[in-house]
Amino acid sequence: MFIHEIFETADSNHPAFIGESSATYGELKHAVNCYRNTLYALGVRQGDRIGLYTANRAEFVYVYMSVISLGAIIVPINNSLVDREVDYILKDSGSSLLISDTALTVSCPLIDILELNDRALSENAPSAPPFPSDITEDDTCALVYTSGTTGSPKGAMLTHKNQVRNVEQYSALIPMNSDDKVLCVLPMFHCYCLTVVVLASLYHHSTQVLLRSKNPGDIIRTIKEYGVTMAIMVPPLYNLLARRGDPKDMETVHTFVSGGASLPQPVAQAFFRRFKHPVQEGYGLTEATPVVAVLPTKKPKYLTVGPALPGVEVKILTDKEGPYVPGTVGELLVKGDNVMKGYWKKPEETAKVITEDGWLHTGDLAYMDDDKYIYIVDRIKDLIIMNGENIYPGEVEDCIYEVEGVGECAVVGHPDPLRGQSVWAYVVMKENYPFDEDKIRRHMQKNIAAYKIPRRFIPMDALPKNATGKILKRALRDS
Repeated sequence: MFIHEIFETADSNHPAFIGESSATYGELKHAVNCYRNTLYALGVRQGDRIGLYTANRAEFVYVYMSVISLGAIIVPINNSLVDREVDYILKDSGSSLLISDTALTVSCPLIDILELNDRALSENAPSAPPFPSDITEDDTCALVYTSGTTGSPKGAMLTHKNQVRNVEQYSALIPMNSDDKVLCVLPMFHCYCLTVVVLASLYHHSTQVLLRSKNPGDIIRTIKEYGVTMAIMVPPLYNLLARRGDPKDMETVHTFVSGGASLPQPVAQAFFRRFKHPVQEGYGLTEATPVVAVLPTKKPKYLTVGPALPGVEVKILTDKEGPYVPGTVGELLVKGDNVMKGYWKKPEETAKVITEDGWLHTGDLAYMDDDKYIYIVDRIKDLIIMNGENIYPGEVEDCIYEVEGVGECAVVGHPDPLRGQSVWAYVVMKENYPFDEDKIRRHMQKNIAAYKIPRRFIPMDALPKNATGKILKRALRDS
């Protein structure tokens, strides 16, 4: 099955979207057909990369599916990134067009998504050719960019098989059907939301309840108003609801799932005490499309993300020979049809994370118990995860280094009960340059997404280093 075919058999009268956008499955099918005709008329062809930068809306799905149905490759982009960050992704992917709901200064042609919608539904463009017959399920259909562990953002090549299989793997543990109303408050561009909300809902012909606001009051109002049955959110939202939510407002919800970052045990316990319902924590990474494991409700355990999904293999790589001993910490490796094809035009980077026999190095330290439940211990990588968003410290440091007078800096993540992690920057100024936090912030506000800007800037006389001069970030995290 190809990803754009997953909703073909849906009842045309059944609602596909409600909330801030509304459309039936019949309207969805019609829109996708009109979009693909218009995009083909605009020159989109097989193999082209097309950027997509927008907030949650039905049009996101129209573009996503129509681009893929032409044999082109969709590039969903974080819509909180600033112009130069977006342009890096467009250049790296070789995108020929950006479809956006925001005016941006980028190096390729841009079309407003609402203008595209008007043209597609009114111009009656000639029919585009059918889906190319030479494309297979193993061909790339989406480039999802991740900062990864080192270097600039990399495009994870996700295939039709990756996306369809991960939806099926996830659904084996988290059942979904056409009667479900699934809250879509997480950003659609994010691989987590894209798979477990957008694509899973379409696959099962469920209804997505679209909401852009992250305000707890708006979330609660939306759940009540539309009778949401499945709430899929990130830890900070569960933290807020655990403190403010009324159990009566959640009576229609039968499934709560958390992902994007580790769910603190106190938050999980507080939520259960208030709502008498467990939160099923999941674990994954973009390179695994992304879901690897989800905590089952039949045998829940605290501090674990559960066993691997059906069809997903995991193992712990340790420095000890012989069979794995439960409780031994090592690097978590993943294998299955959900593992990406590789990084776009980066074979050397791909070889670093995917073995010849298909095992993906996650870069996460973990152990498993006797029931094969996975416990994430720490991150090998310096990656910071705040509110489910990946923040690469090197990228933030590069921006700080652009400020005149900065001699050295180091960016690390510190535990934050609300956000999961907070970004802290330790800065050493050059001689005769005073530390000026406002100056640094003003520069960063112009050149990097707001969520990546450190919450705290700490002036330092010197950074801790080892004998070779490498900055000891662990010492900063532990300080």
